[in-house]
Amino acid sequence: MNNESIYFLGVRAKAGDEVALIKIIDKKRKLIEKYSRGDEDRYQYILETLIKGIKNYKF
Repeated sequence: MNNESIYFLGVRAKAGDEVALIKIIDKKRKLIEKYSRGDEDRYQYILETLIKGIKNYKF
């Protein structure tokens, strides 16, 4: 089954699937760009926080 919802991608990303993690980032790229307001450091910080959040979330 090829389910591409954020929840199932998150489960796969937490298990170590890097492709799923990249798909989550691609799905949220516009939102990340909006809140980074053009600042590259803020963009990287938001990405880092997103990745840490996915790794620490209890699915």
